[in-house]
Amino acid sequence: YQRRVHGQMEIASDFGYVVIVVGLSWFMNFYLTFRVIQARKKYNIKYPALYASDATKEGIAFNCTQRAHQNTLEAWGPTTLLMVLNGFVFPRTAATLGLVWVIGRVIYAIGYAKGPSGRMAGGLISHVGDFPLILLTFYTGALIAGLA
Repeated sequence: YQRRVHGQMEIASDFGYVVIVVGLSWFMNFYLTFRVIQARKKYNIKYPALYASDATKEGIAFNCTQRAHQNTLEAWGPTTLLMVLNGFVFPRTAATLGLVWVIGRVIYAIGYAKGPSGRMAGGLISHVGDFPLILLTFYTGALIAGLA
């Protein structure tokens, strides 16, 4: 690992894997968006309502689908940032962890649409991707700063 090259940063060709996973995360988001659109039509939830206001079976089903997407959006930006930052030093590791997170979010959304308890497996898989990225960020920062 080389910290500086004449004031410029050198990016390993393996960083391309990180970029590919960032692209795949957009397809994840498109898929989750499409699921919400389908649920809006199925359960007759009109815009601009973000959630169904009733506690009927249909309202809960829509809210679970919508919440899966919203929860993913809340974590998508920070997780992508962690993947990119770690990818400068550990591109294959960062891309792999990012891919695990993306796959986990799809499983999370599919499960959550069946009810709140259905989100557990996908949530756990997602955290196998995002928690290591969080921890790796400290090591990556220490390496770049010359502390490790």
